[in-house]
Amino acid sequence: MTAPAGLPHFRGANVPPPPTGRPHLHIAADIALAVGLLVLDAVGAVAAFLLGIDVSGDWQPFDPGADNSDVVFTVDWLYVGIAGGVVLLTAALPYLLRAVVSVALQVLVGTVVLVVAAAAYR
Repeated sequence: MTAPAGLPHFRGANVPPPPTGRPHLHIAADIALAVGLLVLDAVGAVAAFLLGIDVSGDWQPFDPGADNSDVVFTVDWLYVGIAGGVVLLTAALPYLLRAVVSVALQVLVGTVVLVVAAAAYR
């Protein structure tokens, strides 16, 4: 059986190797994923900061007569540190997609958030 005319003939050393491994995510999709994850990281860090505010006394939100003296910012940095740890853990998901830019950015942002939380907690 012979190959039809006009088609390439691969024999011996002429045969290209089969594709190996998984392909990388396209660079535009990788950058879009990185930007989307950064937005989610920022929302998560702000939410963790706001949830961590230790409110004591009779402070009421939206109270025009309150002087806000009872708000204590102590425990909130622990929550921000936990959010930084979650950011570092979510770097594993883009790694499965071979999204190099997203993984690098997630690790960088997670490390920065952890360092800022540790420095502020002291």
